[in-house]
Amino acid sequence: MQIKPEYAEGQFALQQYLKTVRLPTEVREGRIQGVVLMGFVVRPDGRLTDTYVARGLSAATNAEALRLVQAMPRWRPGRREDKAVATRYSLSVVFQKPVPEAVVDLSGLSSDGKVMEEVVESKVYTYVEQMPQYPGGMEAMQKYLRDNLQYPAAAKASQVEGKVFVSFIIPPDGRPNGAKVIKGIGSGCDEEALRLIKSMPAWAPGKQNGRVVSVSYTVPITFRLNTSSTDLMPLPGTTPVPAPSVVEDKVYTYVEQMPTLGGSISGVSPALQAALQLPAEVREGRTEGQVFVNFVVRTDGRVSDEKVVRGLSDACNAAALAAVRALPRFEPGKQNGRVVSVQLTVPVLMFGPNHVFEGSQVATQASFPGGGAALREYLTDKLKEPKVLKQEGLRGAVEVRFVVQADGRIGATEIVRPLCRSCDEEALRLVRDMPRWTPARNAAGQPVSVRQQVIIPMPAVPVAPRGSTGSIRWGNSTGHTAFILVPAATSALPASL
Repeated sequence: MQIKPEYAEGQFALQQYLKTVRLPTEVREGRIQGVVLMGFVVRPDGRLTDTYVARGLSAATNAEALRLVQAMPRWRPGRREDKAVATRYSLSVVFQKPVPEAVVDLSGLSSDGKVMEEVVESKVYTYVEQMPQYPGGMEAMQKYLRDNLQYPAAAKASQVEGKVFVSFIIPPDGRPNGAKVIKGIGSGCDEEALRLIKSMPAWAPGKQNGRVVSVSYTVPITFRLNTSSTDLMPLPGTTPVPAPSVVEDKVYTYVEQMPTLGGSISGVSPALQAALQLPAEVREGRTEGQVFVNFVVRTDGRVSDEKVVRGLSDACNAAALAAVRALPRFEPGKQNGRVVSVQLTVPVLMFGPNHVFEGSQVATQASFPGGGAALREYLTDKLKEPKVLKQEGLRGAVEVRFVVQADGRIGATEIVRPLCRSCDEEALRLVRDMPRWTPARNAAGQPVSVRQQVIIPMPAVPVAPRGSTGSIRWGNSTGHTAFILVPAATSALPASL
């Protein structure tokens, strides 16, 4: 299969269509919810036939899922050896009690008089595609906690040490709120941990499906007394004894110098993915996701005490633990110049060969043969301008989303921003006829499928001669890699760009 079947108007339109499902009374009242898995055949002419329920939920939901699929318009058929072929396809129809998740505020006006729309989602997620990030990253957060922690006098007098686990929410504006202690140690440490969280600067919020959302986050804050001579005064009549230069056996969560692998803390993920042996259920596409593994990097650089803190399945959990055990020795962490044991929690990605990543999730981006300049020349030289452009004086651009597969082939093309029917069809032809790309690669250097976007101006913008000021600008603000073509004379661009 070179190109899989596609809903005619694209994946986004398919998701919108599926939302038109008529919820049976039992679903609206919350007595039942779940997913009905539908199977069908997409014929070479795009018709859907042989519709059946592959995994049902109830008689009413099964009947509605059948109706919804049978009422679909024709699809773009799958293609093999450049010929349309009949293809089996499965689709999930979700039945869930409706919850008011968004409030749209249309009261604000921008400076140019246009209505500004703000969507605020009330649902709080635990894990999202793009997790919230403290400004400057984890190391900056560790520094903030070290520099701002004020050890409570009561805890210091009672020699109280330990970790306080604080849960809080990062809302769309990034300012932490709803902080609460989920595991404390008392003596004023719990209150100090809450103060630290509430005083944090705004985070970069999390995102799900391209939308900014609220995400629940938990941070452990370590309270450790400094046992140097400056903190513990000697008894009268005695001589202070210097602290011995020994390796500590305590396990830290954050230290001044975190353990590194390959010269960097970021080297852990590539090493894990390289050591990972995917279970059959992941390779076959039956399971995918992330397994979060916790382990301790000891003072000799070895890994110990590995355990799964959030798993997928028994096979996936076992594979993740095996990958951790196969890690090479770390450069151990240090605190106050001493080598110490440090606890780390890392995600192990469990994605099969058919998983499609977003541009922001890969280590190396996919590239057109010859680079950006060659891509621009291709889009200009190979474009067959539809007659409607001259007949109606039409100008604009078509934005196409597609997948660069792990073997470099192009698949799953869809129109993101249409212009006209013939323009859209020509843009799809251009993208589908592209030569093989150099595929994207994950952190372990393995080729993976990635989603891309390209903007095709219509009429074609002339390619600037070499040595001119024409350029290609690359953007990734939406999580995808987009190609925005900029000619030497920017006034030549369609107004819509």
